[in-house]
Amino acid sequence: MSEREYKAEIVCSGTWLYDDQVPTDVWIVKQNFEYHYEPDFPAGPERLNDDGETFQVVFARNDSLMSLGPDRFSQQDAIAAAEQLISSGINWTNHAQHKPRGGRYSLLLAD
Repeated sequence: MSEREYKAEIVCSGTWLYDDQVPTDVWIVKQNFEYHYEPDFPAGPERLNDDGETFQVVFARNDSLMSLGPDRFSQQDAIAAAEQLISSGINWTNHAQHKPRGGRYSLLLAD
């Protein structure tokens, strides 16, 4: 059995003000894995869409991962989920779109 190659790509990004003061990023990350799925200790099947992907809402500040929001089966549904969480509004700037060099989230911030 070969080791799985994890892929993650920021496909949409925006900013919002945490506590109406602190600029914070929100990313929609298309990935080929469910973040909380543990293949060595599966509690059930990995939740991915028909294309083998999920779209994770990720919150970051100063290029550091702060927290994860929900994951959804489509980019549009992930955007809607992020907008529900951030009632003050998100400015979708798409300033952080890039493909990380493999890995899970540790390499989302790679050059």
